[in-house]
Amino acid sequence: MKFDGKTAIVTGAAQGLGRSTALQLSRSGAKVAIVDINKEQLEQVGEEITSAGGEALVLTVDVSKYEEVQNAVAETLAKFGQIDILVNNAGAGWKERGVGMFKDLKPEDWEWIIDLNVKGLMYFTQAVSNHMVEREYGKIINIGSVAATGGLPRLAAYAASKGAVVVFTKSIAMELGPYGINVNCVSPGMVTPSNPPEPCPGTFLGRKGSADEMALLIEFLASDDSSFITGVDYLIDGGRTLGSRGN
Repeated sequence: MKFDGKTAIVTGAAQGLGRSTALQLSRSGAKVAIVDINKEQLEQVGEEITSAGGEALVLTVDVSKYEEVQNAVAETLAKFGQIDILVNNAGAGWKERGVGMFKDLKPEDWEWIIDLNVKGLMYFTQAVSNHMVEREYGKIINIGSVAATGGLPRLAAYAASKGAVVVFTKSIAMELGPYGINVNCVSPGMVTPSNPPEPCPGTFLGRKGSADEMALLIEFLASDDSSFITGVDYLIDGGRTLGSRGN
């Protein structure tokens, strides 16, 4: 149980990658504060964790609201006494809003994406940083996207937000490294909650990746096995970004 005595916050934990990550960290011994705006689904994840013998704190939070984030971190510290791991997973999906030619988008659509994908991540990172600096220990894992590598047409706002996540990760890794805090990024591509994953001709492996596979990489970066790794953006995309799949 590599996370015995450790506490993690996982945002966007009600479904998908966040849910898989929260369950994986709990199985490995961590106490987990799970955060999401979707109260009903989040409570179900909390029940999954506790029914398996884990310990969970369920926090319904809008990550784009600064005060709600501050309160969530305070509640976690009051409940568990420490925060060792932060997984910044919450954010706007690439199919939700802001899809289309950027020249035609309404400002409220791309501002919504930036609020969730960038501001929310910054709010949580800042909220835990002083605590981690005081303890001279911490693991922060941000969730990017392959969209940050080469961009995506009709998804300019989403790609820009994930590009910001990657560069923010590197900058904060430089700031917090002297205090023994590791900051890294995981950038998935073509992920599905189904297991086994669906076929997909858009990757060299011929399939999509599962949320559980992504969670295993996050678990590694959250562990002391990755103690000399910081400021790295890990593409986990089945080779999607390697190049042309033509003959």
